[in-house]
Amino acid sequence: MIADRFANIELSLIRQINALATSESINLGIGEPNLEPDETFREFAKRAATTSWHYSPNAGNVSLRKKLGDPNEICVTAGTEEALYAIFQAFVNPGDEVLIPNPGFVVYATLAKICGATPVPYDLEPFVWTVGKLPVTSKTKLIVVNSPSNPLGAVIDEAKLREIANLGPLVVSDEVYREIWYESPPASMRGMSPNVIAVGGMSKSHGMTGLRLGWIHARPELMKTIVMAHQYIATCASVFSQALAEEVMDHEEWNAQWLANVRAQFRDQREAALYALRQELDMAIDPPAGAFYAFVPVPFCKTLEFAKTVATDAGVLVIPGIAFGSAGEGFIRVSYAATTQQIAAGIERIGRWLRTSIAG
Repeated sequence: MIADRFANIELSLIRQINALATSESINLGIGEPNLEPDETFREFAKRAATTSWHYSPNAGNVSLRKKLGDPNEICVTAGTEEALYAIFQAFVNPGDEVLIPNPGFVVYATLAKICGATPVPYDLEPFVWTVGKLPVTSKTKLIVVNSPSNPLGAVIDEAKLREIANLGPLVVSDEVYREIWYESPPASMRGMSPNVIAVGGMSKSHGMTGLRLGWIHARPELMKTIVMAHQYIATCASVFSQALAEEVMDHEEWNAQWLANVRAQFRDQREAALYALRQELDMAIDPPAGAFYAFVPVPFCKTLEFAKTVATDAGVLVIPGIAFGSAGEGFIRVSYAATTQQIAAGIERIGRWLRTSIAG
């Protein structure tokens, strides 16, 4: 007797693949950074734990919101997925259309469906942005943008972002990977137009996935309804996580060095992944500009079947491209949020399994 809105919803393929893990598996699937807090970060956490354990204001502590921008334009959330859920609940009606990147993060289409709206994919072939082809209609309520991209690692240039910001509908800019870049910092859509709602957080940049802290930036007229939706979903974000975020932001020099170290670590892991892909799979792909994913072609079979078989037979978790939309078929997402040793060993296992399968 489930609600109609969940009748065609299931656990994401990302979670389904990760459920195949065993103690012997090498996980190149889940999008969780392999970052551990240093001694200073742990000291920040100790201080944060001494603060009030009572509710904060629904939108988050004013002191944290001031550090993030105009406090009237910020809502602190229980992670970026809760942020996205609150935004969709605030603005999307049954019958609306939501434009989502194809390939793009699995949650966007699902949130649209839960609201009774129609997700309308816009193709990123050949995985670059073509703004003129965005299928905006009178029914378009939201346009979702994600830069750097999950699953592509692609970054959108500022001129294209500005064009999207001024197309007319509300634009949700998912910027959770914005601090993970390799050549130059990606542009943010914040402030590009009154229609932009930007989402960010510390999960990916600071390894705080389990602490569930994100935020939304939007003009006050939009924020009123977002905060109302957020109140009924989560009341407020974790006050411990809010206090920890403030500690990080208050120590600017430490934070700048932390982020530099994070980028250096992921750069090394990216190079390990690109090298192993060339050596083991004979695949040469362009280096991702941001995030920590490689979108790798697997042209000879259905990628869902490939991912499931590799998980069970080779003990390596990768995500089938079809999880991210129809344009993802023929690809797998390899997360290089793992040690260089794990990356090399995992891709070597896939190569060995492929060679055995072809020979057999």
